Amino acid sequence: MLPREQVQLASKFGIAIPDRNLSRVQVNGSPEYVRQCIEASLARLDVDYIDLYYQHRIDTSVPIEETMGELKKLVEEGKIRYIGLSEASVDTIKRAHAVHSITAVQMEYSLWSREIEEDVIPLCRELGIGIVAYSPLGHGFFGGKGITESLPSESVLVILYVFLGPIVK
Repeated sequence: MLPREQVQLASKFGIAIPDRNLSRVQVNGSPEYVRQCIEASLARLDVDYIDLYYQHRIDTSVPIEETMGELKKLVEEGKIRYIGLSEASVDTIKRAHAVHSITAVQMEYSLWSREIEEDVIPLCRELGIGIVAYSPLGHGFFGGKGITESLPSESVLVILYVFLGPIVK
């Protein structure tokens, strides 16, 4: 096994599926939930810190400054090293970055989804933020057929597939 220092670990928080009930899927960016998620992730992974911790989806009911304030505390406490955002708007990226530097932004980017070239990519270049392409193969279209039929119906992958959108059936 490699020493922890030689492993780069990324994880996400922010989507809650209470009791695996899709009708109750929530996006939660409250400071309390951020803290609850990191503590649970560190315990599950049996590590002292996560290198890159993403907010999986932006909770529009909580000001990004509040979420980022808690993430900044986690950086200061050494529980995370870097902060990432997924599917954030240009305005949200700017406001978040003003609280604490953002290391990476994950956005859908493929041959048929190139909207981020207009505003997100230039902003990230300006602020020194890396971009992680989400679904670069067009939700599986350019890489072959995704297969979810072989997964057990109770699999969290099937639940996320239904919630976040199909690969390609």
